[in-house]
Amino acid sequence: MAVHELATIDGLPAPDRSEALRSEAVSFRDLVNFLRRNARLMALSTVVGLLLGVIYIAKTPSSYEAHARLVIDPEQSRILSQDATTGTVIIESAEIASQVEIVKSEAIAADVIDRLGLLNDPEIVSTSSLYGSFRRNLALAIDFVSGGSGPDETPQTDEERMRRTMEGFLSRVSVRRVGQSYVLEIGYRSGNPEKAAVTANALAEAYIRNGMNDRAAAAKQGALWLEGRLMEVGRKAREAALAAEEYRNQHDITAMANATTLDQQQLSEVSSQMLAARAATADASAKLSTLTSMIQNDSTDASLPELVDNQQLMKLREEMRLAETRLAGLKERYSAGNPAITAAAADIARIQSSLVDELRQVEALYRSNLEIARSREALAEQQFASANRQGADKNIARVELAEIESRASTYRQIYESILQQFVGAFQTQSFPLGKARIVTPATEPLSRTWPKPSVLLPFSMVLGMSFGLLAAVSRHVLDRRAGSGERLQRELGLASLGHVPIYRQNGRAGVDTENLPATLLPLRAVLDTPYSPFSEALRGVKNSLDSLIPADGSMVVGVTSVGSGEGKTTIATNLAQLFQNEEQSVLLVDADFVSARLTRLAYNAAPDFAIKPIAATMLGEQSEGATVSRLPRSPRHPERVVIDHDPDYGSEESAVPVPLLTVEQTRRMAVAPYRYGHLSALKEALAKLRTQYKLIIVDMSGFEESADARAICSHVDGIILVIGNSRKLTIERLADALKSFGRSRISLLGVISNRSSSGSGRRSSFRGMLG
Repeated sequence: MAVHELATIDGLPAPDRSEALRSEAVSFRDLVNFLRRNARLMALSTVVGLLLGVIYIAKTPSSYEAHARLVIDPEQSRILSQDATTGTVIIESAEIASQVEIVKSEAIAADVIDRLGLLNDPEIVSTSSLYGSFRRNLALAIDFVSGGSGPDETPQTDEERMRRTMEGFLSRVSVRRVGQSYVLEIGYRSGNPEKAAVTANALAEAYIRNGMNDRAAAAKQGALWLEGRLMEVGRKAREAALAAEEYRNQHDITAMANATTLDQQQLSEVSSQMLAARAATADASAKLSTLTSMIQNDSTDASLPELVDNQQLMKLREEMRLAETRLAGLKERYSAGNPAITAAAADIARIQSSLVDELRQVEALYRSNLEIARSREALAEQQFASANRQGADKNIARVELAEIESRASTYRQIYESILQQFVGAFQTQSFPLGKARIVTPATEPLSRTWPKPSVLLPFSMVLGMSFGLLAAVSRHVLDRRAGSGERLQRELGLASLGHVPIYRQNGRAGVDTENLPATLLPLRAVLDTPYSPFSEALRGVKNSLDSLIPADGSMVVGVTSVGSGEGKTTIATNLAQLFQNEEQSVLLVDADFVSARLTRLAYNAAPDFAIKPIAATMLGEQSEGATVSRLPRSPRHPERVVIDHDPDYGSEESAVPVPLLTVEQTRRMAVAPYRYGHLSALKEALAKLRTQYKLIIVDMSGFEESADARAICSHVDGIILVIGNSRKLTIERLADALKSFGRSRISLLGVISNRSSSGSGRRSSFRGMLG
């Protein structure tokens, strides 16, 4: 268990507190507990929201909406485009959106209003937007404040009446695109289902009729323009064709079937011959160079085509191979200078000379072929130069002719294109086609569109629940009461030792308690009801304290509270009874010098509460002559102790008494002249009794009201803070009270939440709700 020092405890400011809340994790148990605590508020808010939804449904007039569907015929040049990489056809959404806005345009609305006679329809005229209603109400309020005569009653003109009717009419029209198709759904909302269907169909027909009229007017204007352009372009095309023919005749340019001239064809043939001659010359020169290099290097292994097919060379090469083989064999059998080796070497030299002679004959043939190829190349170049000179004079004429023919061809193409457009415009003007058609006419709706109970009732319930949840969260965030150990741990760093519920007498007391006041019964709760929720909670607190008591030493624990009436005396007495009845060495000290409640009980009804003042000899005093005085009743604690019992114990005891150091005993140890000598006397008594008892529980005053409690806290090993009125004790008040200890280094063992509800031990605050 963690032990905190009061010098380090301080209330968190708002920014740090918010940061701490955000840093805390919210568990599922926290959420469940939060919802359980605020279930009534959320249920009430949900019921109110549902009731408002029912009232709205009952008071709102029903409206019906009819829908007509029409399909737009796709025009490839406007609505469709094609992806250059994939070839996928793409629908231009902007074009479809434009058609949606055309359906909702004022021109279509005016056409439908005129055809159906809706100019003075009260349903449409009474329809106004929220902005218009706000403006009218604001004008009325201004006139009322300024003392005006109210709105001007000047009669409206036809145009103003049409504009107002058109505004109300368009507020009832809805147009949407169905998916990614060419289908548009036109809807109209009205209180009469038959009127809604008729108006929706009229809107679709007006859109189709408007499109046909636009196309016919555009076709008429286009036909007039195209007719003038067609005549002008035709004349220019004819003039350009005649100019091309005249220029060709003047310069004697004969065109072939493949659109080339005769001079160009001859020049092309001569050029091909010249290139072939140059290739033959290069081939002969390469062969001659190769053979000459081979002869100069005494090599006979050339792979030229003429050498490969020469039978004489092949024969001489075979003889050379055999002679070299024979010479190699002779050198292995005979030594150098042998006549056989000399004869074989002479034979090889003869064959080599024959090979060279044969190669020189082939070289002479290559030289002759090279001369012939060069002669052919020179002749081809002369022919090409002659043909080129003959056609040079006509090159300029051909360039000019090409330009004239290109101009004539362009005018011809423009003329044909304009002619096709003129024919199409003439046909459109004669028989205009609409670009849309109705696929599903509107029919009378069978059910109302608004209000829908299936939508409004769940929405109102969710809205009411949301407001209830918001109110619960706001109440939790704004609630600064120290209602749970988790909040104390989170904001002040104080550990919780447990939650002790309110003591309730169940009629199964261990002793006769009829003569005891009801306010004193909780002091003996663990004796009367050992397994009640109150006793079980205190046993849990005791188990927490057991872990703090050293095994080979003693411990002094102070029990205090912020103010009076928190139940600290009840907690201290019952804890002492628990330790005493588990055969542990425990001493109860009454250090509440203001009220001295335990001392009064010890001198008035000690047997009934199983407490017994310790012997004077334990404090170093003489038992003889010690007098016991009855303490006067304190005006701050007005409960009446009217118990007629002898303070001496009887022969039969219902429980082992807890030894008690009374206020009177402590005061007798103090030095008489000093008014506050009881503090040093208590310190000395605790030092003496520490060696005789394992655990000493000190019942102190509320430290917010008494400086004695703050002084005594420095004499104990640790203190337990009892909070018995958590609904009135706020975090800020507790932090300020703890600050009253100053910089004293006092260990705080934990906090006990006294008089909590029955389920407080299982509840935890909803942490980090807004974090």
